[in-house]
Amino acid sequence: MSSKLNQQLAEVTSFIKKGDQLNLKVSDKGTYWHLDHSLQVLNGISETLTNSNPEDYQPKFSLPKFIIMNTGFIPRGKGRAPKQTIPEGGISEEKLLSDLDKIKNATKDLNNLAENKNFKHPLFGYLNRMDTIKFMAIHTQHHLKIMRDIVK
Repeated sequence: MSSKLNQQLAEVTSFIKKGDQLNLKVSDKGTYWHLDHSLQVLNGISETLTNSNPEDYQPKFSLPKFIIMNTGFIPRGKGRAPKQTIPEGGISEEKLLSDLDKIKNATKDLNNLAENKNFKHPLFGYLNRMDTIKFMAIHTQHHLKIMRDIVK
């Protein structure tokens, strides 16, 4: 796992401890929604990457991928979360902390996977191991920025 993602997970922990906060001027979802979504994404991508077949990797140019991967910026309100990463029901501090522990375990050995282990992003297409880890940090950063604005 990247050191950036490690730092981000420390910040995630701090947001969990602050409790669920809402600021409708920033987002119609509260901080716990953003945390739960981010953790679901990290978990799902980690699992997919770990279990992927390197022979399935098919790199292809994608303009949105090129822009986002090179700027590290995801515009707000433009993308839609896949159904399986949309939080449902009550989200508690205990659930988030438990999910965070799972993520830390799931991501700790990602750097040791084969280079062409992959994740197929719905918009970007296939990402190899290195690009997948980079995307995980970019996506997490996107939601951390939203949460920082919520709690201002």
